[in-house]
Amino acid sequence: MKRIGWLLCILYSSNALSAGEVEIPLLAETSHLQSAISRVLEFDENGKATLGEDPCNRVDLSDMKVATADTQLSVDMAVAATTGVRVFGTCRGLTPWQGRLALKLTPQVTQSGLAIEFVPAAIELSRSDNSPGILSKPVQLIADAVLLPRMKRVKIDLAGPLNEIDGLIEQLLGPNKTQGIEQSLVQRTHIARLQTEETGVRAWLAFQVRASVPGNEAPEPVFDANEAAQWQTLEDEFDGFLTTIISTLAESTNSHDLRMELLAILLDARYAIAEALTVDNSESDPVRELFLTTWERLRPLMNQLEGMETPGLEVDYRLAAFIAGGDALRALDALGPEYGLEMSRDGLRRLARLLLAGAAPPSFTPLPLEIDPTFRDLFGFNNNDEITSATTELTRHVIDSFGLLGTWLLPAANAATIAPAEALKGLVPQRDNLNDYLELVDSLLQEQSSEWLSENKKMPARLAERLNPLVRATAWKESCWRQFVGSSKDPKVLRSPVGAVGMMQINGRVWRKVYDLDRLVDEVDYNVNAGIDILTHYMIDYAIRRGEHEQPGGDDNLIKASYAAYNGGPGQLARYRLDNTPARLKAIDNTFWSYYTSFNSGELPDISSCYVVGN
Repeated sequence: MKRIGWLLCILYSSNALSAGEVEIPLLAETSHLQSAISRVLEFDENGKATLGEDPCNRVDLSDMKVATADTQLSVDMAVAATTGVRVFGTCRGLTPWQGRLALKLTPQVTQSGLAIEFVPAAIELSRSDNSPGILSKPVQLIADAVLLPRMKRVKIDLAGPLNEIDGLIEQLLGPNKTQGIEQSLVQRTHIARLQTEETGVRAWLAFQVRASVPGNEAPEPVFDANEAAQWQTLEDEFDGFLTTIISTLAESTNSHDLRMELLAILLDARYAIAEALTVDNSESDPVRELFLTTWERLRPLMNQLEGMETPGLEVDYRLAAFIAGGDALRALDALGPEYGLEMSRDGLRRLARLLLAGAAPPSFTPLPLEIDPTFRDLFGFNNNDEITSATTELTRHVIDSFGLLGTWLLPAANAATIAPAEALKGLVPQRDNLNDYLELVDSLLQEQSSEWLSENKKMPARLAERLNPLVRATAWKESCWRQFVGSSKDPKVLRSPVGAVGMMQINGRVWRKVYDLDRLVDEVDYNVNAGIDILTHYMIDYAIRRGEHEQPGGDDNLIKASYAAYNGGPGQLARYRLDNTPARLKAIDNTFWSYYTSFNSGELPDISSCYVVGN
C-alpha cells in the first residue's frame, strides 16, 4: 500500500502576472521527497539500504529523516561503513564505523522547466556523540564515491503531468475563429520557480494563453432543439464524469466522514443538474458553472486525501496532476470571458485521464441507470441490490390500530386480504375514495417506518419515535401522499418538473446507481422505502455527524435539517436556520415543519392544503 501524498497542490490564488499568464503553486511534501530519495538509494520495505558492490567496502543506511532547512533539503540517516581488504576470501579490517550521515540538497528547476532536481553538497559524518572518529576520512571517501552519484539522480519529473495539462487547456480554449488563429498556449506549462517551506518544496507552475480578439460577430442565436439536446448530453457527461471521479476518490480512503463529504458533493451536483435541465437559458454555460462550484468543494477534500493512506490511488503523480488540471481550469476562468473557456465532453474526459490514466472511459454517457451494489456499499447504503419491501414480504393485512386515522375504516374484506401497497397500486385519490385512500397510505407509511427501525440500528434510540412523523410529513409535503395522478382509468406516476417521481418524490437522476428507477415508478412501497432510506441517511450521516442538534433547537434541528437536505441536497442541510436563506426555501421548510408538528401530535394536517373536500 503506497501513500498518495507526494504533491499537496494548494491553489491559494491564481496570480495573473500579465495578460493571460497564470501561476499555480504545488507543494512537494517532504514525505514524498523522502520516498523519492529512498527509491534512488534502494531502501527496502524495512527502511534499510546497502550501497557498494564490494562487501569489504560498503555503506549500510537506515533511519532516514528528511526536512527542509532554509533554502535546502536536509537528509539525515544512520550509517554503518565497512572498510577493509579481502584476504584469502575474507574481509580484513577494523570494526565497521557507525554514526550519522547528513547532507544538504539544493532544489532547482531543470533546464527543460519540466522537473525539479536536487544538487547535493558535501556529506558530513559524525558519531552518535558528534565526534568525527578515527575512520571518518576513509568513510567519507566511500560515502562520496557511492552515495553522491546516486543523490544526483534524485528528481521530480513533471513532464508527463504538465504536458497533459497543456493538452487540457488547449482542448477547452479551442480556436479563435475571429482571427483565424489558434487560441492556444503562448507559453506552455512549466515550473517557474521554487521555494522551500516547512512542509516541503513549493513549485509554481506557470503558463500563458492568448485572449480572443473582439470581432463584429452577431449575437449568438437561441439554441435550437438539436443544440439544446447537446447541452443536455454535456450535462449528462458531467454527471458521469463526477460520479466516476468521486467514486475513485472514495475508494481510495477508508474514512467514512470523507466518503460522506464526497457523496454530498456528488448529490448536490446532481440536484443542480436536474434543475439546470429545466432552465432554458442559451446565454449561460451551466456545466462550466457546475464545474467551478463543484471544484471549490471537492478540492479541500482532495487535500485531505493527499495526507492519507490511499489504497485506491497507488500512482504518485495522478492525484496531483488531476488537482493541478482542475486548478488550471479555475485559473483560466478567473482571467475573464475574453479567454473563452468552455467545458466540453472531450475536456472532461481529458481531465479525468489525469486521475484515471488508461482506465478513463471513452465517454461518460449514456448514464448507467441500474443499481450498483458496490456503489451502495461504498457510500454506506445496505449491500443488497434490492430494498426489502416490508409490505409485501411481512404484512398481508392492514394495521387495525394506528391512532391517527382510526375513524376511517376500510371494508373488512379488503382490510383482511389486501396489503396497503397492493391496494394503492394504480389508485388515484379522488373525492369519493379519499378517506379510504388516506388510511391506506397512512398504514403503509407506518409499517414501512416500523420495518426500517426493526432492521436498522444506526439511529439513536431517542429519535426512533420521530421517524414516523418525519416520513409522513415528508410524503405529505412532497406529494400530498400521492403515487399516481390523472384518471382512475389511466393513472400516471406523479412527476415533478425536475423529474422526481412518486409519493416520496425521488429523483432518479440524483439517486441513479442507488435505487431501481423503474420500481420507484411502479411500486409505491419501494418508493416509500427509498424515501425513508434517504431521510435517515441525511439525518445520521450528515445532520447528526455535523452536529445540527448542538445548535439552538436541539433534536428538532435534526428533523428540519433532514428534510432540508431531502428537498434540496446535502448542501441545503442548514438552510432552515440561516438568515440568508431565500424566502421561497424558508416557506418550504416552514410548511414542512407545520406538517411535522401536526403528525407528531397525532393529527392530520388540513386536508384542504392538498385536496378539494366538501360538496
